[in-house]
Amino acid sequence: APVTIHIPQGCLLNPSAEAAVVGGNVLTSQRVTDVVLRAFQAAAASQGCMNNLTWGDEGMGYYETIAGGAGAGPHWHGRSGVHTHMTNTRITDPEILERRYPVVLRRFE
Repeated sequence: APVTIHIPQGCLLNPSAEAAVVGGNVLTSQRVTDVVLRAFQAAAASQGCMNNLTWGDEGMGYYETIAGGAGAGPHWHGRSGVHTHMTNTRITDPEILERRYPVVLRRFE
């Protein structure tokens, strides 16, 4: 059956144009996904944050999401150190990172 979701005007997920909001989607989107999966008893919660790493200066910038973990489901175990929901991206290869940015990666686990 179809699902209807009602999000009241002016709340966290549907703020007014005057609301002071920025960048909160990285946490909110992860948690909303967890809540929906839990409501359908599809999976336990993920680690619930996108764990952003950013650095740079006036001439360059770098942004990466760091994996946290996935919740277990009815027929599978949860996993640590994996991307979930909105972090479902592949981490930059160490060789690419060092080639494109002024950094030396000393350790990669």
